[in-house]
Amino acid sequence: MQQTGDGAQLNSQEELYLSLAEQLARPFLQIARLSELAVANPRGASKHWQTARTIADASLQLVESYALSLRVQGKITPLQLEPVTVSSLLYDTAQGLQAFAKQYGVELELEPGPRVQPVLADRTVLQAAMTSLGQVFVLAQAESDERAPVRLSAHKSRYGVVAGLYGGSSQLGTDSLRSAHALRGRARQPLQKLVSGPATGVFVADSLLGTLSAHLHVARYHNLTGLAATLQPSRQLQLI
Repeated sequence: MQQTGDGAQLNSQEELYLSLAEQLARPFLQIARLSELAVANPRGASKHWQTARTIADASLQLVESYALSLRVQGKITPLQLEPVTVSSLLYDTAQGLQAFAKQYGVELELEPGPRVQPVLADRTVLQAAMTSLGQVFVLAQAESDERAPVRLSAHKSRYGVVAGLYGGSSQLGTDSLRSAHALRGRARQPLQKLVSGPATGVFVADSLLGTLSAHLHVARYHNLTGLAATLQPSRQLQLI
């Protein structure tokens, strides 16, 4: 629990709501500023409104993904488990992140890697997790002194199919993941080594993956460090 100024304490759920609110405060301020610029400069209004929409869409995605994780955990929305082709899911994720990445001047790279077999998952949940994680990586690279592409990749391991995102920052390591997991008990714990401010997107991604019996872990692939989840291949297709 976190203690407030008057001695009262917030429980972990209240801290998470506070973290989410703080995470959304920045894009709301950006949207408000862009609206002012659009009104003051009609010639550049179209560009300002487009930027505002991109930021709004990303913020809405974060909120919807968090709500989805709560609905699935509370069994309000049942999981729809089916064979999911990871390469196509990562392609769709990259397409969905394209406008957001372009806004921050970050390049996306899609590397499905060697052919991997389909995994058993809920496609909507898995894509929401990868998209939330992707937003965090884009912001991390945008704030990095040495900007590098964000790579979406999948490959086989002896434990299953590893799907995740990778960046050029060596700061994406064990400490960053430990801070992300700390959001469960101390929701305002920032990922200072990953991005400035509360990295709620990492918590949301990990929560969504948890509903699929998978969790984020530090992964290294092709000399890059990232965060990924190990997913189990679809037994249904293995038997065919």
